[in-house]
Amino acid sequence: MIDTKILTRLRTIESLAVIPRVASTNLVARRVVNECIDNELSLPQAMIVAGEQFAGRGRNARFWSSPAGKGIYATTLHTRSVAELPVVPLEMANILASYLREVFSIDARIKWPNDILVGNRKIAGILIEARVQDDRAYLLIGIGVNVEPVQDDSRPNAIAITEASPRNFSGIEDATEAFVEHMDERLAHPFERERVLAEWRALSVHKTGDRITCVLGDRTVSGFWSGIDDDGRALLRSGSEVIAVSAGDLMIA
Repeated sequence: MIDTKILTRLRTIESLAVIPRVASTNLVARRVVNECIDNELSLPQAMIVAGEQFAGRGRNARFWSSPAGKGIYATTLHTRSVAELPVVPLEMANILASYLREVFSIDARIKWPNDILVGNRKIAGILIEARVQDDRAYLLIGIGVNVEPVQDDSRPNAIAITEASPRNFSGIEDATEAFVEHMDERLAHPFERERVLAEWRALSVHKTGDRITCVLGDRTVSGFWSGIDDDGRALLRSGSEVIAVSAGDLMIA
């Protein structure tokens, strides 16, 4: 696990909790947020890092395999203005992809809205929860990154940093420290919409005209990728109609 002395080098994250084993870092963070809101306390700018999760979840309540020593499992507690909320999922994807690109020279790309792929294989995922009070959004940013490969039926199309990076590194401790520092540095800046959208588009795995199928609850929409709009919604062209999708799972045909 990482040394909490790293806090002396951080400027946005005020506290860091390192837990050997936990059900889910998002569950712990949710309790903190609820306690702060219920008691009218300021939300700490903090990160919870676990060595292992035994009940980790991804988007749409999917199980996220989180064995000890194999990945980075972390939830960041962070506040932003409500006006910035539409671009938060995109910016988190930008931050995670840039971490992999800058630290490990991995050609990480983003599948809308914020799955991180190398080739067509998933290396990292993001689960964001938010509670809004007045003009502030209380964010729980759950992130899982595959550092070492895992032989697991729940990850049929996964890839890990050690498989994708041309660089040598010392192990999961160094990868986690670099992750904390990268998150801290990027969260220090405003989420300027034009910059966020431009970076996301440059890192996107999608190309105009790609055949896309989108699962929206109990219905499925198919069309051709037409980019994202200024609110980060996926635009699918189906005949003369353009469908703006704000939630769902995209499958690349």
